[in-house]
Amino acid sequence: MNATLSVPWRSRKLAAVAAVALGLSCATTAYVVSQDDVAGTEPGMSSDFEVVGNGDLPTKKPALGADRAPLSAEETGYAISIASKDASIPAGATDVRGESGPEFLYADLPEVGAETSGRKVVVALYDYTTDTSFDMLVDLEAGKVVKSTKSVKAQPPTSADEADVAMQIAIDSTKDLLFKSEFEDNMGVPLIAPDQVEYVAGSWVFNKTTSKGQECGEDRCAQLMVSTAAGTYLNTWDFVVNLSTKSIVKTQ
Repeated sequence: MNATLSVPWRSRKLAAVAAVALGLSCATTAYVVSQDDVAGTEPGMSSDFEVVGNGDLPTKKPALGADRAPLSAEETGYAISIASKDASIPAGATDVRGESGPEFLYADLPEVGAETSGRKVVVALYDYTTDTSFDMLVDLEAGKVVKSTKSVKAQPPTSADEADVAMQIAIDSTKDLLFKSEFEDNMGVPLIAPDQVEYVAGSWVFNKTTSKGQECGEDRCAQLMVSTAAGTYLNTWDFVVNLSTKSIVKTQ
């Protein structure tokens, strides 16, 4: 399918006990305490967090690393806590499941530059109530957001929770989707649950090369890549999932 696809792809496996459980619910969200690395804008980075305790994000400043040192789990959780409570986030913000608080997409170190010296973190959030993405620069030393940029056009990489929701919408759809018939042909049983397949998802933006999907870009849309447990890839190029409306957009 010819369209603009934002990487990296996010695997459902990252959501086992993952940061996407961070689906920010006001002040009560999942607290991350271990990570292999922090999901950012480069392909191959992950958001492999483990949730423990009562699920609250830290509100007190943890021990901070050097300016460009990898973020600790505590620093990451603290940055998300600060970003999610910033005044720039609408009071009625919701995540991909419709729960209170914006969807957490990723946290990462900012690009190198004089204006980002010190211990700062870029946090990306998405508000499904207004279909707005937020790119926030958090100063961990000061304990505040120093820059917040919002956009109704930008479509950052998807979270693992968004991939899970997209997969469930596709499976539940009554529309004729090729990947479901191909799965049944290959496996001999119908596809009725996400656990039957491996999948990843990326944000998808209409670029006038398909006949449908014009809403994708203002709406939050995701394209799935799905394979059987044996590694056979299934055809998912005939549709994308509109996460804003929780519907299937046929593109072919």
